[in-house]
Amino acid sequence: MKRLLFSALLLIAGCEQDTATAPDTIFFGGPIVTLNAAHNQVEALAVTDGLISAMGNKAQLLALADEHTEQIDLAGSTLLPGFIAAHEHPTLSAVFGGVIDLSGFRHRSSQAVWQALRDGVAQSDDEWLYGMGIDPILVPELRMPTRALLDEISPERPLVLISQTLHSFWANSAAFKAAGIDQHTPDPAEGSYYEKDANGELTGFIAESAAAKPLLAELQAPLRVAKRYEAALDELLANGFTSVASLGYNVPAWLARYAALDGFTPRIRQFFYLTESELDALPSAPDNSNPYFRIQGIKLWHDGSPYTGSMYLQDNYLNSALALTLGITPNSRGKAMFSQQTLAEQLQQYESAGWQIAIHSQGDASNREVAEVFTTHNNPTNLPRRLEHSLLLPIEHMPALAKAGASPSFHINHILYYGDALTSDLIGAERAQNVLPVRTAFELGMHPTLHADSPMFAPNAFSLMQTAITRRTASGQTLGADQAITPLQALQAMTINGAYQLGISAETGSLSVGKWADLQVVSANPLVTEAEQLQGIKVERVYVSGRQVLPR
Repeated sequence: MKRLLFSALLLIAGCEQDTATAPDTIFFGGPIVTLNAAHNQVEALAVTDGLISAMGNKAQLLALADEHTEQIDLAGSTLLPGFIAAHEHPTLSAVFGGVIDLSGFRHRSSQAVWQALRDGVAQSDDEWLYGMGIDPILVPELRMPTRALLDEISPERPLVLISQTLHSFWANSAAFKAAGIDQHTPDPAEGSYYEKDANGELTGFIAESAAAKPLLAELQAPLRVAKRYEAALDELLANGFTSVASLGYNVPAWLARYAALDGFTPRIRQFFYLTESELDALPSAPDNSNPYFRIQGIKLWHDGSPYTGSMYLQDNYLNSALALTLGITPNSRGKAMFSQQTLAEQLQQYESAGWQIAIHSQGDASNREVAEVFTTHNNPTNLPRRLEHSLLLPIEHMPALAKAGASPSFHINHILYYGDALTSDLIGAERAQNVLPVRTAFELGMHPTLHADSPMFAPNAFSLMQTAITRRTASGQTLGADQAITPLQALQAMTINGAYQLGISAETGSLSVGKWADLQVVSANPLVTEAEQLQGIKVERVYVSGRQVLPR
């Protein structure tokens, strides 16, 4: 009777609660940012059996506690919903983890990059050798790999290099031979090929992942990847992510589920999108019964990368020295990986079976063709059609896309790391000012998200938010100031909008009674932190279903 009376008093006082027993945990003592419909903050939040069971006044919630309730004083830190990683690649992070680091984030000169490779080759006893991070944008004047140069560095053992963008690869003669590739090997897919010189000989350059796949087989052995996959999940948790959408190139489901275990309980939620080469792992129908692991849908590539010339543009790339270094053919504009008819057929095939579609579409021509298909073919599922990366998503097509239920995930740190190169060397100032229209997506109710595309960039949610708010490049210039969003919108893009794209907004993404207690404690409130200081916010603790998973 006392419990019923007290519950009635809580409701009268404006507290939200759903508990008949003492909570397992009560948080108080700092801002609790709910992101629920009212965008409000509360003084305290209670968790019972993995769910949020009450929110509201501190004194009233503490009165619910008994001797078993853990009372956590935030001591001024901020409680937020756990971030949702809308588009990352934990498997690729695992596959390329532990290889020779050649990235421009670590090496700032061509000499340093090549010395790191030579040192790594000399110190490794592995039969196959791999280096990751070739990047002539972050490392100006970088000497680009050739088969001859890699043969000189590793004359006997196979050696393969991967670009920072994950769209370009280089191999030595031993690697081509071990993989069974020679000058007569056919290119495996549109836009994915083995480059040849004027004499028809392999230059060492490989475009896109379909062609590179035979050369990466040694990296993908499950036993090699397992521990590194655990580390990739740990990195996501350390950045406040409690759910991750893995957009293609996935480890086997059993390995993903095993790697996520802490004892017998998963410490992160995983949502897999399968590539067409992974469809052997596709169940006969969607199954949403497991709240920690789901095969969510299918990932398709309509175009490629702006840094290989495979992004599909209305007008040509610039003819610049950097474009030539990146292998972009003069006066080219890329092309679609498949026709609009094929896309329509794929939508029909997969969506009629209940699967969600996510489409990699970067260029304005690519986005235009995808938009035409989306807006002329109904979506029979209850999930949005996802647009991935959306670098040059034309604003004029966005109202129709919004009406058709499309939802973009923006690769926002194109601006921070590569915005200067896009402006001066690749697409020019006018097009660069139109990249990544995040604000328009919000205004049209498209529930946009932000992503890092790790391992391309580190999965730092606050860095993504900072770039979306400031729109500043590494040199300090601003791209698309009219597309800057507010701190609240940036936080929504990392939380509730990700839940919307995954169809789990009733379970997570904001703090409301009855939702999963997927939470993070951070060092400062991002809603009142200066935009330029956001990436300095630290993740202190992370909870999944109310159980602390970081630090362990």
